[in-house]
Order: sequence, then structure tokens, then C-alpha cells
Amino acid sequence: MPASSATTMLARQLSDADKGGLRLASATLAEPGTPAEAFAVQSETLALNGWLTAGYKVAIRPDGSSVSAPMAHVTYASASGNAGFERPAVDALEVEICFVLGKDLPPPGAKLYTRETLLGYVSGIYSGVEFLGHRLDEGGRSPALLFLADRLGNAGYVLGEELSETVFEPGAALPLTVTINGDTVFPGPGKHPNGDPVAPFLTFANALTDTVAKGRIITTGSLCGAIPVPERAAIAISGFTTLTVTAASTREV
Repeated sequence: MPASSATTMLARQLSDADKGGLRLASATLAEPGTPAEAFAVQSETLALNGWLTAGYKVAIRPDGSSVSAPMAHVTYASASGNAGFERPAVDALEVEICFVLGKDLPPPGAKLYTRETLLGYVSGIYSGVEFLGHRLDEGGRSPALLFLADRLGNAGYVLGEELSETVFEPGAALPLTVTINGDTVFPGPGKHPNGDPVAPFLTFANALTDTVAKGRIITTGSLCGAIPVPERAAIAISGFTTLTVTAASTREV
């Protein structure tokens, strides 16, 4: 179905803000009327730029339903745990646990996925760093459907090292320290907001209407909240994983 003029307009506004590392005043934008319209803006933004969906960030709404956004910019850390990440705007980071699909994940049909059957589609569990680059002036406090249309603030993702299954035991508190430019900004421990990294993945899978392709990354929530990042940042993550990332905002100030 062709995108509506309102969908295309908002997608272009968000895309232009993304390219320039700018923030738009939410009050000047037309908020989508439904989650479906917000998802359409997400898809149109990717299509306008020729960006492919490399994965999804997923979460559980307060009402128990799934909310998600495509991630277009994914970087893979080296075998030694080093990576670089640049986008016009890099505002914050979140240390996460993610899942990589080992085969296509179809909609559930009449029989919903269980934790066990869903994990059968996973080829590996990894550490990761999500970077946020807000295109809205109020970031995550923006009107809900605008924030959803803005891909939940996602700027991109760094995939870290493969982990053992013990990291997603429900209620686990993980050793985690984050330093930025030599200063400790999160001393740990790391805790998932839902108490279980699999829970948002399961809610997402059971709400699917289209197949998610093999190789896609599914990330489900921060272990440390959103940590602000300066325009040039040397990030060191240690504890349950070891990862070093050099991140930069490339916008012209």
C-alpha cells in the first residue's frame, strides 16, 4: 500500500533531522494517530534512505503489548572486542543483551511461541550497545506515537561478544561497569528493566504479522538505563562482557 502524504512528510522530516544531527520541536510535527501509522513512518524513513533493517529493538508497553522499532545501522565488534560508531547525532548509550536469529522467525499462527520454542530460532546470545540519537526535542518524553515513529530514538547498534545462556536467567543482576573518557558513569550491577531479557522478545514474536529474517538482531532493553554520551567518547564496558567502543557525533556544530 502506498504511503500516505502525512506518513511521507513525517518520515522526510525525521530523515532530514537524522542526516543533520538535528532535533525537531515535537509541537510542530503531526503525531501519527495509531501505532500502525507510526510503524508506517518507521518503514518509510528506512525506504527513503535505502536503509535495510538489520534488527529490531523491542519492549513491552505498560499494557503488556509489544512495541518495536527497526535498527538500520549495526556495527560488529572485532574479535578483540573493539568497535567504532559514528552517526550525525549520538546522544546516549544503553548496554544490552541481544539475540541473533539463526533462522527465519514467522508469525506464530494459532499456536503462540513459548520461551523454549522461541529460543529454538536463536543462533546466539550477544552483548550489545544501542546508541540513541534523538530527532525529537523531548527525546523519550516526546508524545508516544511520535517517539515510536522516530524509531524509539535508535541511532544504531554495536554487536559485541557471544555470551552463555546464564546471562538471561530471570532476575539476574550482572556485573557491569561503564566508563566514558576515563570516568566511571555506571558502576553496576546491570539489571534488565523487565527482569528477563527474553520477555520482550517473546511478546514481540507473538505479535508478529510478518516474518523476521534469519540473521536479524533482536535487542530487548538496557541493563544500565540511558547514559548520556559526549560528542567524542571512548567507551569501556566490563563485567559480564568486555567491549571498547569509540563513538562520535559527526554533525557540524
